[in-house]
Parts: sequence; C-alpha cells; structure tokens
Amino acid sequence: MIRVKPRILGLLAATALGASHHHVRAAQKSIVSHAGQPSPVNLDVRRLNALGLIETGNNDRAIGKAGEVSRYQLTPKVWSAYTATRDYQNTESAIRVAQKHWKMLAAYFQIKSGHAPTDFDMYVLWNTRFGYYERRSFSTGRLSPIVRDRAQRFVNLVNRNG
Repeated sequence: MIRVKPRILGLLAATALGASHHHVRAAQKSIVSHAGQPSPVNLDVRRLNALGLIETGNNDRAIGKAGEVSRYQLTPKVWSAYTATRDYQNTESAIRVAQKHWKMLAAYFQIKSGHAPTDFDMYVLWNTRFGYYERRSFSTGRLSPIVRDRAQRFVNLVNRNG
C-alpha cells in the first residue's frame, strides 16, 4: 500500500479544502482503514489499468493538450507535489505518483461529501479541475455529459477487469 505522507496530504487537503487539521486526520484514518480491500480509495491494478487505458491507452510517452504527463495524464505541477523526479515516462514512477494523488483526491471527497467515494466519483475527481465536482454538489446529474460518460466508461473497465 502506498501512503500519502501526512505532510503532503495535510498541506494539500487543508489548504485546498479549507479543512481543519482534525478533519484531514479523520479522512486519513478512514482511507488507511480501507487498505488491502478492493475499494475505490485504492488505485489497485484494475483501476490503474482502466485509468491508463482511458487517459492514454497506457502510453507512457503521452503528453496532453494542456501539458499533462505520463500514462495517467497528470499536470507537472501535480506530479511535483508528490515527487522530485521528472521521469514522467517511467511506468513505476507514474504508478507511485498516481496512487498518491488518487489517495489525496479520495481524502478530499471524504472530507467534503462526508462519505467514501465510488469508482465513478474517483474518475470524475481525476478527470476534472479541482473543485469541479464539489461545485456541482457531487451530483452526477449536474455533470457535463462528457464527464459523466467517461466516468461510466472507467467504472465499466474496472468491473470488466475484475
């Protein structure tokens, strides 16, 4: 299991979310308690494969229109929040960074919504700008049809690979 360093999660979550240290700690405990279970909170092999397929066809050399890097299409700014390496084309580095970012997004969702995310929720968080889903009250009916369709495709791929 990859754990997000409390310093990174606390900084990202508390700063970006306006959450208290207590709320960040509660979300961390909730997420760590899911360790080892096939939960959307864990970016396991099935979810990594589905995410890579949707984002780039698992192409480590892909660069997105907005400069996103790696097979998982993270911005270099997000990438650098988790590691000093710039080896974006290294599959193992990409997996480690993606897993850490996934955990942070899960903590954010838990803090803001009050419950654990589903695979659908996680892909919406991954695929949209930070805060997009929250501004839509975490309501699937208020998502753009494109985002909703991509999130459902992710869910289908995860379930197919299960």
